[in-house]
Amino acid sequence: MQPSFGILHDFRQPLPHRESLTTYYTECLEELVIAEELGFDTVWMPEHHLAADGMLPSPLVMAAAIAARTQRIQIGTSILVLPLHHPLRIAEDAAVVDLLSGGRLVLGIGQGYAAEEFAAFGVERRRRAQLLEEGVAVLRQAWSGSPDFQGKNDLQVTPKPERPIPLFIGGVTKAGLERAARLGDGVIVYCATPADLLARRRLLDELEIDLPLVCTSVLHVAPDPDRAWAEAEPGIAYLEGQLAQYAGQGKQQRLNRDDYLVGTPAEVADRLIALGRELRFSQFAHWARLPGLSHARASETLRLVAAEVIPAVLSALR
Repeated sequence: MQPSFGILHDFRQPLPHRESLTTYYTECLEELVIAEELGFDTVWMPEHHLAADGMLPSPLVMAAAIAARTQRIQIGTSILVLPLHHPLRIAEDAAVVDLLSGGRLVLGIGQGYAAEEFAAFGVERRRRAQLLEEGVAVLRQAWSGSPDFQGKNDLQVTPKPERPIPLFIGGVTKAGLERAARLGDGVIVYCATPADLLARRRLLDELEIDLPLVCTSVLHVAPDPDRAWAEAEPGIAYLEGQLAQYAGQGKQQRLNRDDYLVGTPAEVADRLIALGRELRFSQFAHWARLPGLSHARASETLRLVAAEVIPAVLSALR
């Protein structure tokens, strides 16, 4: 099966905010409409809380807004931190979004990692793996046709989706990937560099996991390679710094441009072709708007990727 291509969008505007978030949200939703028109398959949204830059805390709320503005594109969460929520509430909200969208939701979930988020929600971080496993069981039971719910045969969970909502599980470590494959219908991996993505492919192969693999990463193109890197470097540095902060790690080292899928469309297509042969991804999704990138440049880059990168990759990977 040929791979598909999607986009990531986190709806964050790095400080200092240059425009109101109302205006910024409007621009971001316009970018998603453009992505649908260009043929991208899925938009993926993360979940983080207490972020000064406004990184999206409510992916299912945004998913409903996207459903109202689009017709075809699938709407995914990458990832919703299930242990921070009551899974019954997520089952209900996800069912509503899936019905609103005509069956386009892909619920990507994971155990999370940011200590301050667990503390803020009063959830024991050390129990996050257990809560994820328990939550997945609740989701599947809540969406089933059975009237019995957690031993209470008089409790009806409504509305129910009209089809099984795909559950994709995020993972990075060996244990996390094993859990993702055991619990989910597919696996989601985020790594900023091809090298790190390939390391996860090797772990999946070692575990003999053969499920649909969604690779989410960084990709940026411009007609001139130096311009592409000049535009992308601040956003990538910001992303890497934020991830390190959430994980409680130290300051990141200086970026090496050769580590990232950044350059001209032809350069990036060639690298993505080679990467695709090794990764065997079912979908590759990239940040549609790197932090700090303008609406105009984000839209132009989407068009370049759709016109010059994706066709070359699909032709080579047939």
